[in-house]
Amino acid sequence: MVDGPSSSSDRDIPSAQSFLIEASERLAAARSMAEVVEVLRQTARSAIGAEGIAVVLKDGELCHYVAEDAIGPLWAGSRFPADTCVSGWAMHHSQTVVIPDIALDDRVPQDAYRPTFVRSLMMAPIGRPAPVAALGAYWSHTGGHDQATVDRLEGLARLSAIAVENARLIHEMEESGRQRSLILTAGRMGAWTYDMATGELDASALCRRNFGRDPDQPFSYADLQAAIHPDDRDRVNVAIRESLNNGGNYDIEYRVLTPDGEIRWIAVQAQPARLADGATTGLAGISIDVTERKRMEDALRTSAATLEHLVEERTRELVQTQDALRQSQKLEAMGQLTGGVAHDFNNLLTPIIGSLDLLHRRQVGGEREQRLISGALDSADRARTLVQRLLAFARRQPLKPEPVDLAALVLGMAELIGTTLGPQVQVRLDLAADLPSALADAHQVEMALLNLAVNARDAMPVGGEFLMSAHLTEQKKKQADGVKPGRYVVVKVADTGTGMDAETRRRAIEPFFSTKGVGRGTGLGLSMAHGLALQLGGALKIESEPGHGTSVALWLPVSEQSAVVSSGTAPAAGDFSGVALLVDDEDIVRASTADMLADLGFKVLEARSGTEAIDQLRLAGHVDIIVTDHIMPNMTGVELAQEVALINPTLPVLIVSGYSDAVGLAAGLPRLGKPFRQADLAAALASLRTNPLFAPISIAAEPRED
Repeated sequence: MVDGPSSSSDRDIPSAQSFLIEASERLAAARSMAEVVEVLRQTARSAIGAEGIAVVLKDGELCHYVAEDAIGPLWAGSRFPADTCVSGWAMHHSQTVVIPDIALDDRVPQDAYRPTFVRSLMMAPIGRPAPVAALGAYWSHTGGHDQATVDRLEGLARLSAIAVENARLIHEMEESGRQRSLILTAGRMGAWTYDMATGELDASALCRRNFGRDPDQPFSYADLQAAIHPDDRDRVNVAIRESLNNGGNYDIEYRVLTPDGEIRWIAVQAQPARLADGATTGLAGISIDVTERKRMEDALRTSAATLEHLVEERTRELVQTQDALRQSQKLEAMGQLTGGVAHDFNNLLTPIIGSLDLLHRRQVGGEREQRLISGALDSADRARTLVQRLLAFARRQPLKPEPVDLAALVLGMAELIGTTLGPQVQVRLDLAADLPSALADAHQVEMALLNLAVNARDAMPVGGEFLMSAHLTEQKKKQADGVKPGRYVVVKVADTGTGMDAETRRRAIEPFFSTKGVGRGTGLGLSMAHGLALQLGGALKIESEPGHGTSVALWLPVSEQSAVVSSGTAPAAGDFSGVALLVDDEDIVRASTADMLADLGFKVLEARSGTEAIDQLRLAGHVDIIVTDHIMPNMTGVELAQEVALINPTLPVLIVSGYSDAVGLAAGLPRLGKPFRQADLAAALASLRTNPLFAPISIAAEPRED
């Protein structure tokens, strides 16, 4: 469509048709927008016969003057709003604009044209149906142009439209290829195709790198097959055949061997390539190096397995700790119960043993009566031993911790233990040289070792070997079984007997638990040894397996002092004299003890409580010794001793108690454990004496608050 007159002839345009033909050939060969613009710049002016031409591209809502060829400067490189310029009008209306005089047309931006030589123009849109560019022709004089000139301009614009569309398609294809290449490169994806007919593999440079090959060297299908790990090759070829035969996707991960011997993991995805009739011609796809991902997965699996192992170990430790806590709580509860019962039994046994001992010493009755008294006294002593074991288990037995030479103690017990075990058991000793003294109660340790020897004898009914050893060990850190850091003398007894299973080993230290059958043991030997070790600040450890014997170790803390040497035999009756004040709230216990003191040579004053004893002390005028029970209503034995120290600091006080951990009963305070015989009482009194009379006792006394 033409807007405006057309009256000029083409006599000044020699060979215009030939220029147009040449321009069409060059436009057909153009491969990019830049080449199209360049052809128009070089040919349009001559083909149209104009004094200037301009190529304008649509840039959104702007018109971009990308090139010009004219007798004077125009607007090359400038951008104008599409609604204010002639090119914008032509592209918006898809019409060729012919303006004989720019000064008379409102569509012309006068300010932009005034500096130029242009006085008339034509502007043809390029592109259908939506123009994407425009071709402008300019003259320095006013006046119309003939239709032939307009036709040539529009013809050149149509040729340009085809070239522009070709350039756009080529650009899109190139851009698509570039984007595809960027995507493949960014994803480390190597492209490849496989032709079934020829057996040829076309692999990109990155695909060759993924397989550890030089990207500049050939990489055939045979090379690919050789690169697959031998253990994966059959699996890969089965997947390839299934994809080609069934038309399904080829999706697999496998290992490859590089020429350097490195193992890599490759992920391959492909689809069958088909002809128009659906026939499969090969495969086309990508390859990705997933070695790092596989290594991370292996590391995660290893970490997960390690974490699972740690969780299992921690859970096992937690369960063991909880079991140990429950066992400890159960033993503690049993200990409190047995300790309380044992204390009451001590109070009951004290007058029984004291009375029987008195009858036995005075030879009351005939031979038959004395035999009955001896039997009753033996039974009472066995009951006392049972109570001592209960208190040992409860860690409430009265102990006398002192430095003990355990090597000498074990050596001294060897003959007795050998007799206890019998001739079928061989006894061996393994005693380390220069062992330091241990803090222990020698008598209780002897009892514990003797009980352990009896257990070993019963575990070796047909004989065997029994080993007693003693050695020094140093514990660096606290153990789960409660052994605190420090130095210990470890006394161990080991047998070659039947051994214990895990359940028996777990319950071995429970009181009254026994595998010997009814009437063959109290079940208190190990529990007593365990309580003794804990009370002394040590531990007891048991190691045993069925058929491999048992070893029991007593861990006793090292003493900083030298071992105590025995002072000789206990004094006999009649070695004492003077006045003794006896204090006990139990009438029968007090009566029995009074008889013992009288037999020893004392004149005895009796009191039922601490308050009554203070009154007796003030009225008597002279008292040589006070023997008092500890657990009494209103005032304990220790509190009485403190009151006595305020009245007479040199008056010795002997505390009688069945507890070693009773409130206020210090370890160094002179005391006598219940039940006792007269000989035990005499020995305790003798320990207070260092001259013919009695030595004073030092008690830290504080005034009582009323």
